[in-house]
Amino acid sequence: MSVSATDRVGGSKDRQKLRTRRTAFADKNPRTKYSEDLKSFVLSLLDKSDLPRDALPYTDEFDQLKHRFEKDRKATITDLAFWRMLSSIGKGGGLGKKSGKKKAPRTPTLSAEEQLEILRLMPDGIGNRDHLPYTPKFDDLHRRFAKLTGKKLSKHELWRGVSRVAKLSRKPKPLFETAPLGGLDKELVEFVEFQNPWWKAQPAPEAKRFKRWAFEAVVDRLQSGLEKIVVIRGSRRVGKSVIQNQLVERLLLLEKVNPAHIFYVQFDEIPKLGTMTQPILSLVRWYEDNVLKCTLNAAARRGEPAYLLFDEIQNLSDWAVQLKALVDHTDVKTLVTGSSAMRLAENKHNASRMTWIELGPLRLTEIAGMRRLKSLPAFADTAKLEDWKTCDFWLGLIAHGKKHAKERDEAYRLYSERGGYPLCHSTSEQDVDKIRQQVIDEVITKTINFDPPHRARTHVLDVPLVSDTFRLACRYAGESPRTKVLADEIRAKLQIGVTEEKVNESLAFLADSLLLYLIPPFEGLGQRQSHPPKLCICDHFVRNGILQETLPIDPEALKECDEAVSGRVGHLIESILGYYLKGIPGAELSWFPARPNEPEVDFVLTIGTARIPVEVKYRRSAPGGTDLAGIHAFCRKKAYGADFGLVITQTAEGPIGDKAIAIPASTFLLLR
Repeated sequence: MSVSATDRVGGSKDRQKLRTRRTAFADKNPRTKYSEDLKSFVLSLLDKSDLPRDALPYTDEFDQLKHRFEKDRKATITDLAFWRMLSSIGKGGGLGKKSGKKKAPRTPTLSAEEQLEILRLMPDGIGNRDHLPYTPKFDDLHRRFAKLTGKKLSKHELWRGVSRVAKLSRKPKPLFETAPLGGLDKELVEFVEFQNPWWKAQPAPEAKRFKRWAFEAVVDRLQSGLEKIVVIRGSRRVGKSVIQNQLVERLLLLEKVNPAHIFYVQFDEIPKLGTMTQPILSLVRWYEDNVLKCTLNAAARRGEPAYLLFDEIQNLSDWAVQLKALVDHTDVKTLVTGSSAMRLAENKHNASRMTWIELGPLRLTEIAGMRRLKSLPAFADTAKLEDWKTCDFWLGLIAHGKKHAKERDEAYRLYSERGGYPLCHSTSEQDVDKIRQQVIDEVITKTINFDPPHRARTHVLDVPLVSDTFRLACRYAGESPRTKVLADEIRAKLQIGVTEEKVNESLAFLADSLLLYLIPPFEGLGQRQSHPPKLCICDHFVRNGILQETLPIDPEALKECDEAVSGRVGHLIESILGYYLKGIPGAELSWFPARPNEPEVDFVLTIGTARIPVEVKYRRSAPGGTDLAGIHAFCRKKAYGADFGLVITQTAEGPIGDKAIAIPASTFLLLR
């Protein structure tokens, strides 16, 4: 038997030394030169194999081939050395054609998120993936993939997944060393270039792994093409900019979008826009000329549309007019976000060809996802509101809550402790008071301090007035105080003249900023009401921080509280449910003030011509007959179009008589 020094496996007392040297060399150097005799034998092994070479790692077939090799060569070889030998020689060609094309085992189905996770775990790229099998690096990849995704794949299945995803991977090439000025200020061009690192083949900022429900909604709407502009409207720190980053990651890594076809601008930090009369249009023209190197329409006609991602766009006074002019004459996909929901709202009615997504704090299902609890799916994420009109729908929701009771209760406990802002559940900080203060500083204080001066109005809002109005809204959360009551309390505290008109303007500002919702009184049968709106604030965790008073909503925590606290928590639950329902597109929400022979009803859901009265009875005991008086009276009046009502409870669930269904608040929050 004749082999080269690096492949020699037999013959003398130095056999083991040579074998060790050969194995170590093969492990470290994938370009090992093999003898013709060895190549011929390995090719014969591959030719007779039932699997294609790329599908062999971590299979019984691989083990059998290795055993035959060791038996023939009278030597042992490591899995890594044998795989690299198969890979190197197999790539060199020379396989027989008798067996035809071999069929590989079915590649495991990976979601888009799981494919992204593989790409994230290999930031240096996976083009040279053949060097991975049987290495510590692949073992680590296997462990981390399982931990991050919760998907248990065998090493062979993960290898097949890596091979498939590798086809999507490519090493980008820089578009230029330095972006051309193209008539713009140098500082501005440098800023834009910094915000688009993919133009220079640099990695984008790392995107957070957890995706909010709105992410898929954004992707679906951009792909549908029904509207050219998607606008995410929401208060600060709910994750709008995160969605922008996640979209860039998906476009670059999974969709294989050319880096030149993604243009991102964050308008709250961009320098020297004051001299531009139409900054959006000016920047887009510069982008076409110097980065895209063609018009937006030309790119779209080639089937490679550009993506324009504009963050904090509300800082431009006429953004809607400029975007309308842009999309009226170009074919482009545009995502717009803004932290100042108020200034977005001012332009909403001036904008056309836009679809709006309103993003609030985390839903209960999202808290479970962010905290890596076991799966807690929403019950009716895609169900039509028409389905809500039936008792069976709500009984199905109860059954869904029971099925996922353990995960539901844990997510609800976390929600009770920390509210719904993402940073409260992503931080490693354990001091709840510090977390709460950070939310107040970054959401409430920044909104109140920075937004009022930018809004044209008859009366200029002042920060102390708006701050005190929000403080009172927290105190009266879930209630409907008259404006005079609020004005009197603010006047007494601030020792200044405060009119009801100014308080109403402050409430309108807070509502436009999505820090609260104003739930109007029910106006059934055309009877206009003089009653004030019900105040539903954005987050109970924020409310507790503003008032320096912690009210738990978790039933287990409430067991340690007296009944007086439970009574106040009832109003807080009204606030939570009101904000939650108001944020569901298409859900028309009001509250029913007491009338002669008609008791007050906490909320009325209107769906078409049908209505569903909703009462909150958040006590330890199950609701009794007197608790249902409002629902019964409302359902008796045929003109209201209500066949049944809902009672929101701590734990009681199921039908109560023939007109009401009890649903725990924790289950109700699984609707979406």
